[in-house]
Amino acid sequence: MNFRGGHNGGMRGRGRNIIDSAAVDLTPLIDVTFQLLIFFLLTATFNTDAAFKVKLPKASASEPATESKSIVVEISEDGRFEIDRKIVDESELQTRLCMAAKEADISTVNIKADQNTKHEKVVQAMDVAKACGIEKLGILHRR
Repeated sequence: MNFRGGHNGGMRGRGRNIIDSAAVDLTPLIDVTFQLLIFFLLTATFNTDAAFKVKLPKASASEPATESKSIVVEISEDGRFEIDRKIVDESELQTRLCMAAKEADISTVNIKADQNTKHEKVVQAMDVAKACGIEKLGILHRR
């Protein structure tokens, strides 16, 4: 057994040519690199301006504001409303929110909606709160 890579008994010319002509063809690598470069250049130059400009407010407080006089309206995926762990319908929702606004001096309604809830139900809860004289609305989410 000869491990020096030189002349090898039964593979005189054959094994030697494979070792001597082992070269890496860089053409496919250069082609792929060029394709990736073009892709990233094209996608990076798309204009991402919004349809209209929105100036977002800046918060001056370092921690989130807490409101003690608020009520939470939960809306399930199928559109059911819940206040204080009790399922209510649309008419009872208005009754309870108006009573809370008058008697308990509630100033904020926080809406906690499922991610698959129809937008219509969220707007309906906002309209009911507005009709009851509650001006401040909040949207609760998971962290």
